[in-house]
Amino acid sequence: MRLCGLENRVLSNQSLLFALLAECFPAVLASCWEVSPLAGLSGGSYLVEYRCSTQTQDTVPSIKLIARSDGQAQNALYVNRRKESHILKQLKDFPYSPQVIGRNTHWLLLEWVDGNHPSYEQFLSSEFQKNLAEIVAKLHNHDVLNYRLPLRNEIAHYGYLIDNKRVSARWKRVHRHFLRTPMPKVLKLAPAHMDIHPGNVLCEQGVPKMLVDWEYAANTDIGLSLETYFQFNSLTVEQRDYFLTQYCYTYGAYKDKFRLAEHCLQWEPWVKYMTLMWYEVQWSQRQEAQFLNDSSPLRDYFGL
Repeated sequence: MRLCGLENRVLSNQSLLFALLAECFPAVLASCWEVSPLAGLSGGSYLVEYRCSTQTQDTVPSIKLIARSDGQAQNALYVNRRKESHILKQLKDFPYSPQVIGRNTHWLLLEWVDGNHPSYEQFLSSEFQKNLAEIVAKLHNHDVLNYRLPLRNEIAHYGYLIDNKRVSARWKRVHRHFLRTPMPKVLKLAPAHMDIHPGNVLCEQGVPKMLVDWEYAANTDIGLSLETYFQFNSLTVEQRDYFLTQYCYTYGAYKDKFRLAEHCLQWEPWVKYMTLMWYEVQWSQRQEAQFLNDSSPLRDYFGL
């Protein structure tokens, strides 16, 4: 196995990745695989390639895969590859999710999908938002999964991992509020990706063809799913309204657009607090200033 760009990094549980590749592709020698890291805030994702050689194993076609590790950094962010694998298998008939190739205790192998990420301007264009509204509508109308987003447990989990030196008395009160106060009622329970943004969308000829990075996917209320999407991409009031118009009226995902819009806003503080805690865990784990910069507006929102 050749580790491209990983000379100064430790590829955790390397032997288990070898074993999984051998199980899924017994005709390929371990020494023929190339592994290189992929960008991503959660970390632990790698491109795994076998290029057909005229000298060895010329009967095996070229292979490209995504390998996703299940390590401490991912667990800190409430990521579980076993859950991700099960969800993707339940979505195998959903054309905008990648197929699972194999999994063991520490690794998940997924198909590689060719495509380009949209620019931010392209992503926010009316046509692209209309296409995304269709994809989200289809996902929200898919059969429910066997895993429901445990939002309160996730917030509690993050609370144990943030830097306690940054936690004020007011922050403790805010945290207790989100652990105890009733959450908004469920308008409709549905499968949700929960992390749609330009970096997690692949396009072909400018049209979205695949959603990637399903590590946060789960059943949840469509209001929470949509509010998360709106906030993660800083959609304006007008852009939200356009998206909901397409979602409700063009693709028939929910009959009452105005009720849904109001319901999304009930989830606003929950999404903000979930996001704040995610940034703070990232800061605590990685000590990269960008996470403090990203969390600053959210700290201001809660008066922290």
